[in-house]
Formats: sequence, C-alpha cells, structure tokens
Amino acid sequence: FVFDKRVALTEGLKPSKSYVSCYGCRGPMDRRLLLQDGEDDKIISNPATADNPSTKMYRGIPNLPPLRYDTQTKKYYLPGLTCPRCHSSTTRESLERFSQRANQMEICAREGKPHFRDGKNEEKKEI
Repeated sequence: FVFDKRVALTEGLKPSKSYVSCYGCRGPMDRRLLLQDGEDDKIISNPATADNPSTKMYRGIPNLPPLRYDTQTKKYYLPGLTCPRCHSSTTRESLERFSQRANQMEICAREGKPHFRDGKNEEKKEI
C-alpha cells in the first residue's frame, strides 16, 4: 500500500489494475470483489431485510448492497462497503457511516460533482 491513492504497484511503479482499496478498512482488496455479477461469489440476500439471525445488525440501514460470500476466502462481505478481511469485525455504526459515504459518493457522481474522498478532480493548491 502506498500513500498516493495507488493500492498496489506493478513493475515500473505503475498502479496495479488487480487491486483496489476497501472502502471500510482501506486495505488492499481484489478488484473482482467489486464486480456486481461475479461468478466467484454467492449473493446471500439483502442484509437489511434478511430473516437470518446473523444479519440482524444490518436491519434498518438504508442502501446496503446484497451480502455476498466469497468462495475463495470463504468469508462474507458487502461490496463497496466492506471486504472479506474486515467484514466480520465491522460494527453497525461503521456500516452506517460506510453506507452514508457510499450514498454521498453516488449522489456526487450522479450530479457530476467531485466527492472530497474519491481522489478525483483534486486540485493542487500552491502555497
């Protein structure tokens, strides 16, 4: 992990296209986990409405993506909010914040405005 928005590097110090930063823990995450129709994972259900007792903490949180199970890591995650590494340790309060941030980023993208955390369109200010 490097500190200038690149998550992983290839030879020549070019950004890797294989990894992205997890929106939850900010650690490196395989890009395939962001794909909506990935064949390597299984969609479990909408965690906010599921009857499964293990998804009780998700109830009432708006705009949650479907809970997914990654067959490679054998762990659960919420695409765009958590990764298989951090999902099990993420609190309800954190999920609420992550969901709100994802919603704000979506609104900014829809309106063509930059989101202050996405790193795009950042202006370099001279001091």
